[in-house]
Amino acid sequence: MFNLTDCIGFITKKASKEITDVFNQRLKKEDISYAKWTALFFLGEDESLSQRELADKMNTKESSVARLLDRMEKENLCQREKDLEDRRVMHIALTAKGHEKREALLPIGSQFHQDATQDISQEDLDVFKAVLEKMVDNLTNK
Repeated sequence: MFNLTDCIGFITKKASKEITDVFNQRLKKEDISYAKWTALFFLGEDESLSQRELADKMNTKESSVARLLDRMEKENLCQREKDLEDRRVMHIALTAKGHEKREALLPIGSQFHQDATQDISQEDLDVFKAVLEKMVDNLTNK
């Protein structure tokens, strides 16, 4: 018989929420949201991303990213520039202040990862990631 508490969807949703809540608590001390942290992280990996590319990397809607970028621009963390070939496309890049904020926050992300994965072998982490990827593949490629 089906038991919701044994369902992988329920288990992963609950775990994801609990993990994200703890990370948000740590970020709150730095006066930053999880969404801003994620945007800063991905924007710092590339010189420039389009809103669509950033939304894809953040696994969120482009409209949500647009509102987030509005707030980040007001805080001088990023800037938008229109694409020279397609004016509908906006490219986003971190400002100097954005790069500084990102660098200041990276140790928090690193420490969080270390805390979450302590006493778990790299082999187990690799298996965990592979199993999750296979489950997603099973569900999205049918």
